Amino acid sequence: MAIYIQNKIVYGPPGTGKTYIVSEKAASICNKKRSDYPELVKQGRIAFITFHQSYSYEDFVEGIRPVTKDGVVKYEVRQGIFRQMCDRAEKDLDNNYVLIIDEINRANISKVFGELITLLEPDKRLGADNAIQVVLPYSGDTFGVPKNLYLIGTMNTADRSIALLDTALRRRFEFVEMMPAPSALKAEDGVSDRVVEGINLVTLLTTLNRNIEYLYDRDHTIGHAFFWDVDSLMKLDAVFRFKVIPLLQEYFYEDWAKIAVALNEPQQGGGFLKIDSIEPPVSTWRQDVGYEAKSSYRVNPQQFPDEAYRRLSGNGGLTAVAEAQQDAG
Repeated sequence: MAIYIQNKIVYGPPGTGKTYIVSEKAASICNKKRSDYPELVKQGRIAFITFHQSYSYEDFVEGIRPVTKDGVVKYEVRQGIFRQMCDRAEKDLDNNYVLIIDEINRANISKVFGELITLLEPDKRLGADNAIQVVLPYSGDTFGVPKNLYLIGTMNTADRSIALLDTALRRRFEFVEMMPAPSALKAEDGVSDRVVEGINLVTLLTTLNRNIEYLYDRDHTIGHAFFWDVDSLMKLDAVFRFKVIPLLQEYFYEDWAKIAVALNEPQQGGGFLKIDSIEPPVSTWRQDVGYEAKSSYRVNPQQFPDEAYRRLSGNGGLTAVAEAQQDAG
């Protein structure tokens, strides 16, 4: 029988398939296949939640919530998803249960887990040698975490660095990195690179990520999963227009000059971007003398030309020397 880590976080840039992988892993922990995942969710053996900035202990463990009965508002202690999953697992020790926490780094971990962070450790679980139980503040119930509950989190490194995570969380979870894998973009034969109308997607994504890593860092690269369904230039255009370029805008804080460099865009534009020159305003004020012309950047409203992809991937378009010469001319 396979041995699974009880607390695991899968982390990496956006579009690397983290959510898909953890759902597959969750089904495996339950001794089932990925295709059984929906049924396992219906059975309550797998639960999926997404953390956000305002997520709290009361949402996750338990808290007091208003309930209206016969027109009268009363306050009751309501269990959060973590408490619910612990109760289910404790009543069914012969089966494994999994709680998937998507975007686990987006919440205040200390606030969400509270005193229960210690109970996640394998040797602190119910039935373990150093088992610990605590009294919950709202219900007053004695509570512990069963051995057969597994926690799997996902973390988007473009949102927050792993170095900034709560130290207590880092000590209690195993971290598994998932970086972009352009080589996973295979043709139908499963061996050669996928080529779409002459554009090699593996080379294209590899070069783009190399540019991003040079200009920023590896945590903000582009995942291969964005390109899974690309089989035409129209779909490739949609991926760059609605996913890749918006991510670059976010990464570089609207610094279009860097975005242009990341895309290997020539100074005159015409590829992914439309670049126009803005002349300085005419002014007779002494302090306004000396303004220089600036560039105005827009995403090319027309379909991106083949040459833009070839230039970016380095297998077509202008060479760096020729491009510099053309720009100078």
